[in-house]
Amino acid sequence: MPDLPRPDVSALRGGPADQGFSVAIPATARQITLDLMCEDGTVQSAPIPHPSDPVGAQAQGRLHRAFLRDLCRALPAFLRYARDPTDRAKADIKRVLGLELASRGADLERAWLLEEPKTAAAAPTDEVTILLPVFNAFDLLKRCLSRVEQHTDVNWHLVLVEDASTDRSVRPWLTQWAKARVGRVTLLCQEANQGFVAAVNTGLEHLQKSGGTGPIVLLNSDAMVPPNWASRLCAPLSDPSVASVTPMSNAAEILSVPSIGPGVSLAEGEAAQIDTIAQGLGAVPLPELPTGVGFCMALSRHWLEKVPQLDPTFGRGYGEEVDWCQKTRALGAHHLAQPALFVEHVGGQSFGSAEKRARIRAAGALISRRYPRYDAEVQRFIANDALATPRLALAVALAAARSPRMPVFLAHALGGGAEAALRAELSGRPAGIVLRVGGQRRWLIEVHVADEIVTGRTDDLDLVRRLLAPAKALDLIYSCGVGDSDPIGLPAALLSLRRTDRADRMMMRLHDYFPLSPSYTLMGRDGFAGVPAPDTSDPCHIIRRPDGTHMTLADWRAAWGQLVEACDEITSFSQASADLFSQAFEGANVTVRPHVRPVPVRPLDTQAGRRIGILGNLNIQKGALLIRELAMARPRQTFVVIGHVDSTIPLPRNVVIHGGYDRDEITELTELYGIRAWLMPAVWPETFSFATREALATGLPVAGFSLGAQGEALRDAPNGITVPLEPKSGAAARLFSTIDPDRLHQVAAE
Repeated sequence: MPDLPRPDVSALRGGPADQGFSVAIPATARQITLDLMCEDGTVQSAPIPHPSDPVGAQAQGRLHRAFLRDLCRALPAFLRYARDPTDRAKADIKRVLGLELASRGADLERAWLLEEPKTAAAAPTDEVTILLPVFNAFDLLKRCLSRVEQHTDVNWHLVLVEDASTDRSVRPWLTQWAKARVGRVTLLCQEANQGFVAAVNTGLEHLQKSGGTGPIVLLNSDAMVPPNWASRLCAPLSDPSVASVTPMSNAAEILSVPSIGPGVSLAEGEAAQIDTIAQGLGAVPLPELPTGVGFCMALSRHWLEKVPQLDPTFGRGYGEEVDWCQKTRALGAHHLAQPALFVEHVGGQSFGSAEKRARIRAAGALISRRYPRYDAEVQRFIANDALATPRLALAVALAAARSPRMPVFLAHALGGGAEAALRAELSGRPAGIVLRVGGQRRWLIEVHVADEIVTGRTDDLDLVRRLLAPAKALDLIYSCGVGDSDPIGLPAALLSLRRTDRADRMMMRLHDYFPLSPSYTLMGRDGFAGVPAPDTSDPCHIIRRPDGTHMTLADWRAAWGQLVEACDEITSFSQASADLFSQAFEGANVTVRPHVRPVPVRPLDTQAGRRIGILGNLNIQKGALLIRELAMARPRQTFVVIGHVDSTIPLPRNVVIHGGYDRDEITELTELYGIRAWLMPAVWPETFSFATREALATGLPVAGFSLGAQGEALRDAPNGITVPLEPKSGAAARLFSTIDPDRLHQVAAE
């Protein structure tokens, strides 16, 4: 429906009036149907209940009841906030309501990460038979067979089923290769290509006739097994109830690393580094799967006797192993994951041709019809993810392989400028780790690697230390710790992650003034009045620990001073914030390195409008009370906030709140609202201010207080205006007078 006109949508972004669309739903409608056009030309319809129909009403009722339940649960936190409206109390409310960013990630299980490497899995006493269908992929085939021969650590026999490859070099080479290994390798040749399922069934039929009692490993020719793989894969089959075992891989759907899905490609040597970490994992019992994955799957002979063939209905492949696993599950079998083994799947992450995608869709539809509960079981497995801890550990191993010097950022979960700067730093690195505070558990570990983010949470700092072990060297970087449950303990926690036997480094990024005071904006009872003295009695600069102990500002500075002293590098983003930092920590070596990012703002000619703009989100420290004072004193003047405003601060009707915006919309929004000048009303010394620079880039007058990074930017710009914050009485009027629309119109006329 992109041809439906919506000029009100497109005009805001400067597009033609015929772009965008809207949909009107009549009140009498009881069902909406969304038709999706698929790549193969078919249409799939998905019904969407109308909010007024009985199903929608029931869903809304459940939602309302759940909301009321959560509100009752959060009542004690609301009462604490009413008595003591601190950021920590606000964070408690978010935590109870499940609204915090750091609520992501599963709880990590310590049992997976052993203090001492475990002993190797016991090798099966019976011979392991490897069944490997072959069709083309000559180069991969040679690599695969070489690894099988070199790395299989048990008594083995290989059955190759050559499925009439169109590459004429495959069969002659395989014939010679098998002939040189008589007694260990059996080669079966198909006269015509029959597809993967038929090739596997040919091999299974041969094995049934030849006898044997040991496990059978179904292996793809693009699966690259590591040293000592077979004993680890087959050991769980000693339990007679286990029908299949599948290892972790870079491309194995629910067994993929770094995250569940099609997977990622690996560079040379990365799989070996990941498998080294996998060998040290050890939790019992192993997680049960809704299905095994056939690229490398150990099968029990006992259960193959009950279901001896793959279903030929699946033709050329995809879905056949799911079908076999579901059939054996119905008979009482279990299918397990083996996280202690990582096998590279070279081609598995590719979706391939349109034909392949169509076969996958058709197989999925067939599975859903045969086993209606299967899709829900998979989604339940994904939601609960019993493999969360090993998956995260192996993701760290992949990150360590890609970034020998691993950056580990200690950060909060509150968003804002510090988060934007952190994302910018991570985007330029092959891998990185973020250790977030302020969530349901004290530590949320985020692994950023291969364009994926893998998370897990824990209160156990020693578990974090073990997860970081694969990294050859760490750059431990303090970014921001606001929101932590015990922030005076953060310096010691970060220092404890530094390994003395490796080339680890310690760094700080000064996104605020948290190392100087629990009041990270340096605002006290009477607002900002400079760097507070260590013996201050101002309660804003005194902290109470979770056990109730009160800590003075001197205690705070002593704790953070240890981290400052240990830092190899301290980065400030403005000279103003570096000077304030040096007042608290004399002798600290601070490097000033302003943020560098393009400002996508087109300069404007002088505006004819009379509105005053405020760019960025407003709260107390960002000047929300000052704007309220100005608006109430000048009811005929319109103020426009391009951003959000703290909901606890009511503003008069002559303040227009636009809400969230993209940086590349600033010019258009300035024109749309008729903004003539900007106010930057922050009453704390910002460490850097993107919003100030973006307002300046419009070319319009920008006024703010002469403190911090915002004052520094305004003084350096020809259209910047600064006024002193002191004395605080009359500060709002002084600031407004510099950009009074009447005065600006008079100046323009002259």
